[in-house]
Amino acid sequence: MGSPETIITLSQLGYTEAEVKDCPTSFGVSTAFKILSDEGVAVMHETCNAMYANRNVSVGTGVNRLGSYVRGAGYRSQFIKDFCDSPELAEHLSAMAGVSLARHSVPAVACGVNYAPKDIRKAVDSWHVDSVAFDIVMMVSDPTILEGGEFQYFHGTKMEGQSLLGIEGEEGVDVELPPDRVVTVPFPAAGYGFMQQGNMIFHRACRLKKKAERITMIPSFVVTPATAKDATNSINMSGWDDPGLPAELARHEAWRASARLEKLIDTISLHDDTTALVQQLDEALEPLLKFRNRISAPGKS
Repeated sequence: MGSPETIITLSQLGYTEAEVKDCPTSFGVSTAFKILSDEGVAVMHETCNAMYANRNVSVGTGVNRLGSYVRGAGYRSQFIKDFCDSPELAEHLSAMAGVSLARHSVPAVACGVNYAPKDIRKAVDSWHVDSVAFDIVMMVSDPTILEGGEFQYFHGTKMEGQSLLGIEGEEGVDVELPPDRVVTVPFPAAGYGFMQQGNMIFHRACRLKKKAERITMIPSFVVTPATAKDATNSINMSGWDDPGLPAELARHEAWRASARLEKLIDTISLHDDTTALVQQLDEALEPLLKFRNRISAPGKS
């Protein structure tokens, strides 16, 4: 695997020192670097094409802002699962980000594939932020034949980008931002990809100007150890229409909560008063209980 020529930090995008400190690392977004060999690209391309008939418009995955995609591709392909699970990949990305990363514990988002929509008047993916902290976007098809379909990010904070477009949260909107504030990430060839702290980078994949094959593989990663602050937005993802996703999210939140409780066993002091004990227990259980309350009343935000 190669290394990116440039890494843009969150501070360079305009985030304050306090906002950066609240993140696991100052890493923002990188330029593209080589990830797969030519042989690997050939197998990945064949595998992604084989799944195309079972993308979101058919059966097996739900519909959201994306035009055409497959979640949980690791359930369908051992090759994709092994790629996303690769310890070499996680180690390489961890060194790049400056924080320990592992394949995301929610399989539906750990291995995603995006395709171009049949209606090229629609964006491949509109302006948004991700529901996970780290992911890579790797081109599987040949990017040199594409007219349009660029990957772009906003050179600013996500709050500023959302404010300019009048949106909140992680919802997407297909509206233009000031061109001088938009950065295009070029892909030299298939098998190249870049990494981003996706919940902090306001980004999109543009419309194609001419119909063509555009396939990207999107592996996602979680910060470790399990006691580390987690940016996984289980509340948002609980509304996605994907089979098994609520159970996957429940396992993820239970895993993180159990790690926090295990740590609490060693950190609780006999000198802690009841106020301190309640606070520690609340902090350990809060994400899990928020998720529990969300799925028990799915019609409420």
